[in-house]
Amino acid sequence: GRVDLAMHGLAYVAHASPLPGTGLFVDGHLRLEQRDAIPAGAARYDYNYSVFPFAQHGEAAGDTREAAALRLPVILNEYHFRNETTYLDAKTPVWEAGASGDFTFQARVRIPTSQQVLYRPNFLELCKFAWVQILAVYIIFWYLFSKFEYVIFHHRVVGTRVVSDLQAKTHRF
Repeated sequence: GRVDLAMHGLAYVAHASPLPGTGLFVDGHLRLEQRDAIPAGAARYDYNYSVFPFAQHGEAAGDTREAAALRLPVILNEYHFRNETTYLDAKTPVWEAGASGDFTFQARVRIPTSQQVLYRPNFLELCKFAWVQILAVYIIFWYLFSKFEYVIFHHRVVGTRVVSDLQAKTHRF
């Protein structure tokens, strides 16, 4: 199955330190997270818009928004209601301690070339998978049964006799 997915993602970085700092360096992988499987063969463009409400497409220059919609908890809450989300898997953030008026944030975001995407296969793909499994089980059982049959009849574990239909039968009245 093939699934085309186009989306805008979000990565949230948080770090706490009791010391004042001059910078934070984060190095991590951007991972895809799903709640439900995507239908196979579908093009998924449901989340191909900005996650920030003040940067939505088609917004006029003079439009105003409510201040409550621009708060970070509201943005994160709306983002986590999505079926597909991204998160930054950063195991070791580095905090540079020091007292300075400048603060530097550096992030290296690595996007893996292959990630697991859950999808719901269509009917034909499901039938093909079932046929391959049935065929594999049939071949194994056919092989075992033929070996079992050979042992039973070749070593005469069960008494048998051969009756030929090629010879004429004599009828007695």
